This record gives sequence, structure tokens and C-alpha cells, in this order.
Amino acid sequence: MIGTQELIVILIAALFLFGPQKLPELARSLGSAVGEFKKAQRASELELNQFDAYTRKAANIVASEEKEKEKEQKDNPESHKEAKTDTDSKAGTNLENTPETGKSIP
Repeated sequence: MIGTQELIVILIAALFLFGPQKLPELARSLGSAVGEFKKAQRASELELNQFDAYTRKAANIVASEEKEKEKEQKDNPESHKEAKTDTDSKAGTNLENTPETGKSIP
């Protein structure tokens, strides 16, 4: 941080460099520049907070969908296996009874 002595030295140097007529104008322009910088900083922080909230919401939605899918798979593991075995066995019987295999159809 700038101490009191350093601030006085800076003000005296600015007085010698710019003169008494230009010093108030310089202070006004410096103040407006600092104000514009703070406005831009607040706007960017607001945008980042909104973006962060949006990404967190999207991440929560995806996570909840994945949990629901996992829960459904845990609740019905036999139904998935049965569906696979039923189609596999049906496909096997169809191949055995076709004329292309060389077997006759009973």
C-alpha cells in the first residue's frame, strides 16, 4: 500500500509535471477511468456468476438423469437378461428350422 509520504511526493511530482490548470482535469479523467473499470469488473463478475449457475444447473440435470438410469438398471437387472436370452433362443431355433441349414422342417 502507498503510505502518506509516498502519496505527497506523487502529488508534488504531478503538480510540477502538469501544472495547476491541468491537474483538476487529470484527476477527473482518472476518476472516470477508475469508475469505468469498476463497472466493467462488476459486469464481468455478474456474467461469470450467471454462467457458473447455468453450468451447475446443467451438470445437476445430467447427474440426476444418470442416477435414474443406474437406479432403473439396478431395479430391473433380470428383465434385461431375460430379454436377451429370449431373443437369442428364438434366433437359434429359427436357424435350425430353416431349409438352408440342410435339415428338414418337422
